[in-house]
Amino acid sequence: QSLLQLRPLEAFFWPPGYPLLVALVSLLMGQTPLAGQLVSVVMGGLVPACTVLLARELFPQERLLGLWAGLAVALCGQLWQSSIVVMADTTGLALATFSAFAVVRYAGARRLAWLVLASAALSWAVLARWIYGLVAIPLAAYTLWALASFDVRRTTTHLLAAAAVMAFILLPVLGPPLVGLVSHPAEPAAFAGNLQVYSWSPLNAFQRDFITADGHLSYAQRNGVYYALAPANPAFFGPFLAPWALLGLWAACTTWRRSTLVLVVGWAAIVYAFHAGAAWQNFRFTLAYLPPLALLVGAGLTWLWQRLRDRRVRLLVGFVAAVGFATGLVGAIRVVEGFVDRKGDDLALVNWVDEHTQPGARVLSFGPTLTLQHYSSRLTVDLFDVSAMTLTALLAVPGPDYVLVDETNLAEQWVGRAPAENVALLRREAGLTALGTYGAYTLFVVGAG
Repeated sequence: QSLLQLRPLEAFFWPPGYPLLVALVSLLMGQTPLAGQLVSVVMGGLVPACTVLLARELFPQERLLGLWAGLAVALCGQLWQSSIVVMADTTGLALATFSAFAVVRYAGARRLAWLVLASAALSWAVLARWIYGLVAIPLAAYTLWALASFDVRRTTTHLLAAAAVMAFILLPVLGPPLVGLVSHPAEPAAFAGNLQVYSWSPLNAFQRDFITADGHLSYAQRNGVYYALAPANPAFFGPFLAPWALLGLWAACTTWRRSTLVLVVGWAAIVYAFHAGAAWQNFRFTLAYLPPLALLVGAGLTWLWQRLRDRRVRLLVGFVAAVGFATGLVGAIRVVEGFVDRKGDDLALVNWVDEHTQPGARVLSFGPTLTLQHYSSRLTVDLFDVSAMTLTALLAVPGPDYVLVDETNLAEQWVGRAPAENVALLRREAGLTALGTYGAYTLFVVGAG
């Protein structure tokens, strides 16, 4: 409606780059989840293509490097999963990778149009995922390296043009929230909600227990280790491909131009540093450094391949690489199958809740709330979002009420927070009687104890 009526965008928790694309596609397809999935899958398909373009622009004589890097990206299971969901990950990644390609093309062709394209693509990538604001740093450094050979007048003109494009795209969205964050830091800021809850410290890389807006988070690995080992996960490169990135890093440090090193290694390093220093572990966050790590994988394979003269050793290296890509394909298939199976489990949970609750009932839930709201006919309320006063008022309205929660999760992660406190209030004031369990979730009826 904001687009159709040419009015400012409505306030939203997440950045609007991806929702804007989905809204535009929805004008053609209607209001259907397929509109969001279409954007995600197209952008996901563009990521390996843009990686190949970037590799060929950086290393025009190394065709194998681009092929291997593109394959490593194309067979990443997390990229497959992120390409079938209504989320912003593939949009931000595709635009950022295209921006890197355009920047490198600009450095070679020296045509302003490529710099403008790079600036526009990176700006939209930032509007899709804020992390790409950090990726702008190595891209800007590479651009300045290229501009060093220009005369002052041309350099100034090109920089002003790129900055104007970025300001035109970013300021209308980022300006008001940033002003709001400064003037009213305690109030929600449109499109910047996750910026308000995020915290960063280099010491977090050595921690695995955090107290956050999501309660108490306890992980098996320390943050720095988790994000360092992520490429060896079968959902990323897997154990047979990931080690090539280490060889590629050594080759990059010894043979690449400094500007290329800053662009590729700087991209991977700044994303790693941010996520290792944050307080969350989420595997999909690793997508933000997929293309540069894939380039290092390609560089490692290429560097060794070119230096081997023994045909049998070359065949062995080729076999190991083939095994790596084959296991990547198997891993990607398993990632998607597991994801679809979990969706099936969610739908089965909804059916089970419908079978064990009365028509017209209210379900107070925490965890599967959005799934219940989308697929169930029961009125569902999230225990995270209601205050004790609102909950008491809700219970004053006659009608069958139920509670669906994972009690173990409440006890481990949400002590003293709204979900656990609200369940305790219901148990104390109205009484809860367990009706049954499905997986980790227990269904209670309210007021029958």
